[in-house]
Amino acid sequence: MEWKRAFEIADAILPGETVLVEYTTSYLPEFFLKFFVEYSRERRIPLLIDDDFDSLHTILAHAKFLELEIDLDDVYVLKTGGRIELGNIVARVPFHPDPRVYLRNYEEASIKALERIPAPFINLVLGLETIFFPVRSPLELYHILLSIQRFVGNRKRKAFYLINRAVMENLPHNPLPELERIATTLMVLKPYHTGADLSIKKAVNPVLNGMKTKVDAGRWSG
Repeated sequence: MEWKRAFEIADAILPGETVLVEYTTSYLPEFFLKFFVEYSRERRIPLLIDDDFDSLHTILAHAKFLELEIDLDDVYVLKTGGRIELGNIVARVPFHPDPRVYLRNYEEASIKALERIPAPFINLVLGLETIFFPVRSPLELYHILLSIQRFVGNRKRKAFYLINRAVMENLPHNPLPELERIATTLMVLKPYHTGADLSIKKAVNPVLNGMKTKVDAGRWSG
């Protein structure tokens, strides 16, 4: 696959950033996961995946149909809910429908995970949409948003939150406007048959601000 341009963009993200990557329903998550596995391996940067409710399993199952080979042997995983264990699980987060309890569980588990992973590392968050499903009030919504916001500026990681825009917009309490505010960099991906059009709507790094480019895989298999 041709990753050169995508590597340059990932390199330009600064330690401590929280990057929101929005996409529409497509196979971009599979493409995105393969990219970060290869990027972290090439750059010799540890990769930690937040796997919320077996999102990682779903993406890998799709990837097999697409003949995308994704090797998780050296990938760390912080797992919330679900039953299917993939990669090197460094901590498990017991899910609770009360956001205050869940966030306390997440904080305790993530502290343990961060102690085990050399910094700086890439943190790829998959399935964040599922965390917002049980939200019943604006107050609960803001408990989760404030927890995400507290990680902004943590120079041990570069965090990428992969978000299905349509799913977020159809939740009873749409978190997307606030997530876009919190994010230091906002990327939008639109698929085409061999890759994605990438637009950067905002960025703290002026090199990236306003950039539009194509990230082409050449072909899906490889």
